[in-house]
Amino acid sequence: MKFKDDKQLLKLLVGIAWIDGELEPGEQEFLQRMANEKGLADDPEIKSLLLVDKPVQPEECYDWLQAYLGNNVEDKDFEELYEAINSLMYSDGVLDSQEKELLAELAATNVVSAPSRKLTLQRRFMSMMLDSKFLAGVVQMERSSIVSQTAIGTGYYARVPYQVISRFSTTASTKILADDMAKLYLTDNFAPVKKEITADNLTVEGKLPKELKGVFLRNGPNPQFKPIGLHHWLDGDGMLHSVEISNGKASYRNRYIRTDGFNVEQTQGKAIWPGLLNLPRFDTPYGLMMKNTANTSCVLHAGKLLALWEAGAPYLIRLPDLETIGVYTFNHKLASTFTAHPKVDPVTGEMIVFGFSPIAPPYLEYSVVSKEGELKQTVPINIPAPVMMHDFGITERYTIFLDMPLTFKPMRIMQGQLPIKFEAQNSSRIGILPRHGDNRTIRWFKVSACMLYHVGNAWEEGNEVVLFATRTPDTYLFIPQEDKGEGGETEFEHFRLYRYRINLGTGVVKEEPLDDVATEFPRINDDFTGRKTRYMYASQQATYMRPRLLLDGLIKYDLETGSSQLHEFGRGRFGGDSAFAPRPGAAAEDDGWLLTMVWDAVAKQSELLVIDAQNFTSEPVARVLMPQRVPYGFHATWISSVAASKSSQKWSSGNETKKR
Repeated sequence: MKFKDDKQLLKLLVGIAWIDGELEPGEQEFLQRMANEKGLADDPEIKSLLLVDKPVQPEECYDWLQAYLGNNVEDKDFEELYEAINSLMYSDGVLDSQEKELLAELAATNVVSAPSRKLTLQRRFMSMMLDSKFLAGVVQMERSSIVSQTAIGTGYYARVPYQVISRFSTTASTKILADDMAKLYLTDNFAPVKKEITADNLTVEGKLPKELKGVFLRNGPNPQFKPIGLHHWLDGDGMLHSVEISNGKASYRNRYIRTDGFNVEQTQGKAIWPGLLNLPRFDTPYGLMMKNTANTSCVLHAGKLLALWEAGAPYLIRLPDLETIGVYTFNHKLASTFTAHPKVDPVTGEMIVFGFSPIAPPYLEYSVVSKEGELKQTVPINIPAPVMMHDFGITERYTIFLDMPLTFKPMRIMQGQLPIKFEAQNSSRIGILPRHGDNRTIRWFKVSACMLYHVGNAWEEGNEVVLFATRTPDTYLFIPQEDKGEGGETEFEHFRLYRYRINLGTGVVKEEPLDDVATEFPRINDDFTGRKTRYMYASQQATYMRPRLLLDGLIKYDLETGSSQLHEFGRGRFGGDSAFAPRPGAAAEDDGWLLTMVWDAVAKQSELLVIDAQNFTSEPVARVLMPQRVPYGFHATWISSVAASKSSQKWSSGNETKKR
């Protein structure tokens, strides 16, 4: 094959020089010199391309790459291209890590054929375009509503060259654990249920307390169709399971959360969007790049029940029938993603939230919602890289951020790797921010390398901030890994409840485990959020059931005495998150009940357990038998009858947003 003409090669080099969003002086000098040598200095198109104020768009550069390589590319084409790219990258005297990696891959001795070199060059090109630093350099990203980001292709994703990436993304191969992940999270009690039902007068073994009146609500993943690509437990469509308790009786209903993506897939009769271990749909089918599943948790604030997913906007849910009303954006003021773990201050009534972006800056944004439900402020908080920040904490005066090195980098998919990785070499930090502060007033404190997933509570003691959270020294986000010597087939994540004492005067951080028992989902009496608590509850990990995260009991910690009590579910019985229901008029912090959903794998029966928190090791005071199986899920919420009634009255008044 004859070489492409010099002009086509020069155009491609100009495009590659612009790939980081800037044509540097050394690069411009090199390209101008090459244009002179090739007799192209006066060519109108080349002169126009070399103007500093006229950048080459990535889409155009990719077209030039494809045109230059053609269909019958040979090794000698790559030899010329390699030499030209090598000279271009060295033109400023310094090679960055991406440039070194690209040149090493192109020059590797094991890359012997032109087709494989072509694939290598394409993959590196695409991975550069997916890198967060590249995206930040190409343009100044907009801060706009997350509804736009995920629903109609604007916002953070608007300027991502998705039309280019979608041309190549089908060749991205992640061969890791595809079958294993489906076997883990689509079978047994992880398997979805298809029927939405309502059932009254449920069978109760034991006796439901007369004072216990309200709704136990559990959110979780429940895919309506066979997933596409690599499937993770976190990917399934959201489904709410509620148990309403009143006058010693209980009723059950379950409903899908009908998000925009859910409705489209239901109409089409198949899955359209892959989950978090895959590339987003950059070709934006039906105007959506990602499907907001709203599958993680719920919060009731200012009379509104919101179903939450941390990579998108909340969905408004109507009580008591659990009908999905639609996306909720706080009168179009929401300018970020919305955490699945908002904190409601029981004294001020404020709801504190944050949002993280895994793609482009700002990687973290912080908001405060008033007691009345008005979003008062959103401010960016600077962190060095996009990380998965799942939870956070509040005290009476401060907000506590967890900057842990669980990074999300879509570019890894282009290299045959998973996009999520724990990078222990990066710092693990805790940020302390005055509640109504901003990036100028936050302070960061380094801690030992770890991942903090869920916060139990936090409060202030003198000049110290005390934080309780579940900690693991590293994490794989519940993705099985090759065993490193623990005696099983797979490496397994163990979470332990830790106490952090952060001295705001000296800057010293003390960290210590409460015990050596593996636990998750720490909970408290929410009436004490941000204030000192004596008691904390957590779900005990059934570590013998690796690699799945199964939970076989509840632990009650006495933080004053350092003692703990265990409530075991029994053989073959596994639960999940719990919710504390305080006794009306209670004087003691632990005067109430802990409620949790349990699956009996032997009897094939789902049950809601009601446990007396002051008589913790005794049998449940009541076991409510579910009319159908309730799959394992994520977070639970208790809504008192008073709060549920106020929310229902808002709907009956006809003043709320209508379903769109």
